[in-house]
Amino acid sequence: MMYPRLQLLKQLLSRDGLIAVSIDDNEANLLGVLLDGIFGVGNRLACAPWLAEPSGGKQKTTLRKGHEYLLIYHNGDDSNLTREEKSTGELDRKDKFGKYRKGRELLKWGDESLREDRKDMWFSLRAPDGTQVFPVRNDGREGRWRLGTENQLILKIRNDHEYAEWEMRPFDDGVVVSGRRERWVPYEKIRDTKKSFGWTTWLDSFGFNSDGTRELKDIFGIKSFDTPKPTQLIQWIVSLHADQNALVLDSFAGSGTTAHAILSANKADDGNRRFILIEMEPKIAGPITAERVRRVALGYTNSKGEKVEGLGGSFRFCELGDPLFDESGKIRSTVRFADLARHVYFCETGEPLPRERVPNTPFLGECRGVGVYLLFNGILKDKSADGGNVLTRAVLAQLPPFDGQKVIYCAGCLLGRDRLQSERIVIRQTPYEIKVS
Repeated sequence: MMYPRLQLLKQLLSRDGLIAVSIDDNEANLLGVLLDGIFGVGNRLACAPWLAEPSGGKQKTTLRKGHEYLLIYHNGDDSNLTREEKSTGELDRKDKFGKYRKGRELLKWGDESLREDRKDMWFSLRAPDGTQVFPVRNDGREGRWRLGTENQLILKIRNDHEYAEWEMRPFDDGVVVSGRRERWVPYEKIRDTKKSFGWTTWLDSFGFNSDGTRELKDIFGIKSFDTPKPTQLIQWIVSLHADQNALVLDSFAGSGTTAHAILSANKADDGNRRFILIEMEPKIAGPITAERVRRVALGYTNSKGEKVEGLGGSFRFCELGDPLFDESGKIRSTVRFADLARHVYFCETGEPLPRERVPNTPFLGECRGVGVYLLFNGILKDKSADGGNVLTRAVLAQLPPFDGQKVIYCAGCLLGRDRLQSERIVIRQTPYEIKVS
């Protein structure tokens, strides 16, 4: 499955572009061989391990993995590779102790994360409102903390709740614990200002799978997608390319994290990056992928009922229609005039023809001073043998007038060169002069 897709992506990738592919342990070596063969061993930039599951994952035997890999290549020109140092995270918050940024949640997740697994890690911490908080999971079960009572951070938090970042977070739908549907959850406060080079070896501070799930639940109120990537990770990948006007393609869009990351990046540095997302599953593409991008662009109400400001930006949602051409390049007999009209207009002008503008006439419209026509499928209701799909003097007389350069797509032309020049007509013969892709 992957080889032809990677070959196509290489054709679409600019020479100074980057491609990043994520994969787990199972076939990382095979993917590396494919990418080396297609992009070249010398164009490999990194095989960077990403810490996806801090708990180590769900493996019960052998080594606990908990990480995935990002294989990153350029396409022959690394001149736009980001080379300056990147901060591991802006210290964007402040308390009485100074500046900090939000770190990892103190609740333990993954294997051995229940109270019964480590009973010594079930204890209370005092929240900002003075209540005693225990490590209760989203599903209402008794969990445990990641750190024990003798840990220096825990000792500080127990002495002063401001050593932790506190958030009020709801339980899962329908879960009520001690009469409450939400509870306080503490996070670490990171105060270091260390910086890491863009090509760090181990990506252990660029978001986890749980962050991706939490982001999606915050947007939709439910877990609407099984394996969303965290926005922070994709934004880091995008930042590796220095062009703030880059065009980014995600050929496996999933929940739309890539678009979310690009809008966030543009907001952060006033960039003008654009994106193309491809998602083949209809049940995901419209209600999840597109809807997520719409909400984060325009703003939404999160799972706590709070208004979240939009990141700005816009997008167009398109659905792929049936193929217009058969394997020999001929137009399929089932193709309607409106379908071919949209394709012809876009090929000629580079701009889409909105559905409401597809006329019941050969004149498709004007773009930059050029009128575009299509003779196809008997649009003129001509009774002749060729159905009016061949440009003749009689057919020309029936065409809606346009005072300017004209491009006419037709099955053939019986007008002489002088007449075409005098009428300012360019002929494109169908199907041969229609761009198939």
